[in-house]
Order: sequence, then structure tokens, then C-alpha cells
Amino acid sequence: MTDFSTIAAKFTPMIHHIIRSLSIYKNEDEYFQIGLIALWESYQNFNADLGQFHNYAYTVIKGRLMNELKVHHKYETNTKLYDTVSLEIEDTFSIHEEAFNIENIVSYAEGLTLNQQRWLLQTYLQNKTVTEIAEKYLVSPSAVKSWRKSALAKLRKKMIVNSK
Repeated sequence: MTDFSTIAAKFTPMIHHIIRSLSIYKNEDEYFQIGLIALWESYQNFNADLGQFHNYAYTVIKGRLMNELKVHHKYETNTKLYDTVSLEIEDTFSIHEEAFNIENIVSYAEGLTLNQQRWLLQTYLQNKTVTEIAEKYLVSPSAVKSWRKSALAKLRKKMIVNSK
């Protein structure tokens, strides 16, 4: 085979085509570099007995770019970015917001059964999961899910009546 610089020059349009086909418009240079690295790895690992290099390189590059898109998407959805101004505002009002939220949640608990109130308060004030609530009250998780379902139905009705 020839040296990698000629391969890279020859396959650059293909990398750009894959980037466009995946609708990548942010950080195109970063994805192009990932495509070049995938091309290099496919160049190193290619076995001529198994097929054509063009097809192998296309598959490796597209797969690598799709994996990278998945990683970036997961990072963006799971990471909340803050700027310093919003952090300062959040710190200043956090005590008042917490008191407001507790009063708000307790007001919603009116009209619910004891078990529904338990689910509401444990979930929203103490951030407990269904399993943790079930363990605390010695019931099955499906029982807690039933409390949740009926509580949410009552709360929705209450919200609709209050909005009219």
C-alpha cells in the first residue's frame, strides 16, 4: 500500500461526506480529526483478504463518528452547564426557594391518602426512590408505584380544577 498521507488526501472527501450524512454541524473539525484517526486505524488494521479497503474504511469511520456523537449527546443531556451569574443568584435565593417548595408540596398533599402523601413527600422532599420508600414502609415497590399512580391522577385533577 501507499503511505498514509496520500490515503488521507484521497479519503478526505469521504470523511466530509460522512460528517454531512450524519448532520454534524457543531465541532466539525473535531469530528474530522476523529474521522482521520479512524482512517489511520483502518489503514493499520486492514486485511486485503477480507474485502476492499474503501468499504472497510467507510464502515470504521462512520461507526467511530456515530459512537462519538452518542458520547457527546449523552454528555450534553447529563451535564448542566452553569454560568457564574446564575450560580450567584441560585445561592442567594436557595433558602427561600426551599421553604417555598416545601410549602408548595405540602399544600399539594392535601386531599391525598396517607400512603399517597408518603410517596409525594418522600419523593420530592427527600429525593427517595420507589425502592427506598418501599423499604422504609415495608411494602413492595409495586405498592409504592400504585400510590404514585393514584397520587398523580389526583394531583392532575386538582391542577385542572385550579387552572379553570
